[in-house]
Amino acid sequence: MGAVHGVVLKYVALVTVASAGAYAAPRESLARRGLLIVAATNLVIVALFVLDRGTSLLGKSAKTGKAPWYYALPWMGFVAPTWLYTWVHTKLGSNCGIPEATEVAAGWWLGGRYSDRAPGRPARWAGVLDLTCELPERCFEAADDYKLVPCWDGAPPRGKALDAAAAFCVSARRRGPVLVHCAHGRGRSTTAMVAALVKAGLFPDWRSAFTACQKTRPCVRLNGRMRAALDAWER
Repeated sequence: MGAVHGVVLKYVALVTVASAGAYAAPRESLARRGLLIVAATNLVIVALFVLDRGTSLLGKSAKTGKAPWYYALPWMGFVAPTWLYTWVHTKLGSNCGIPEATEVAAGWWLGGRYSDRAPGRPARWAGVLDLTCELPERCFEAADDYKLVPCWDGAPPRGKALDAAAAFCVSARRRGPVLVHCAHGRGRSTTAMVAALVKAGLFPDWRSAFTACQKTRPCVRLNGRMRAALDAWER
C-alpha cells in the first residue's frame, strides 16, 4: 500500500484544505456546504485508493470511455480537481519538453490523457488501452479498438488484467499503431506498455523494455507495486 501514498497525499491535502475552508466559512452558507462535500468525497476516495478498490464506482464505461453524468455528479468533488490537476500537470510538462505522448518503439505510443494533442501522432489508432478510471477518454473516436483497464493513479493492473492488457496491445499492433495511456503517461501506462513490449517479443524482459521507454520518455516511473506486478506477471 505504501506505493500509492505519494498519490494519496494530494487528496489528503485537498481534504484538509476543504475542511479548513468549511470551518472558516459562515455556518449556513452554500460555500461551507460545498466545501464539506468536497472534503467528504475525497476522504472516501483516499480510503478507496489505499484499499485499491472501487474504481467501478466512478461509472466509466468500457463501451464509451466515459461515465454517465449521473455517476460523475456525486463524485464531482473528486473529479473536477483531478481534471484540473491533470490539465495543469500536462501543460507544465509540455512546457518542460515532455510531450503528451511519445513513440517509445515503432508504432507503440505511451502517453497521458491529452495524447490526442501529441506532436507526430497518427491520424488513427488501431488500438487504445486506457488505464484511467477518473478521466473520460479523449481518443475514443480516433480508435479502431478500445480497451479500458480502470486503475487508480499509482496502482498498476495486475495478474490476468495486466496480461489481457498486453495481449490487447499486441493484437492491435498487428493492424496499426497503438496508444497506451493513463493520466500523465508515467506509471500505470508504463506498466502495461512494458508488459506489451515483452509479449510482442521486442524485449526479453520488462526491465529492458522499461529502460528503452526511459530513453525516449524520461519522465516514466514505476513504483514498488508496479514493479512487483510486473515481476509476478513475468513469472
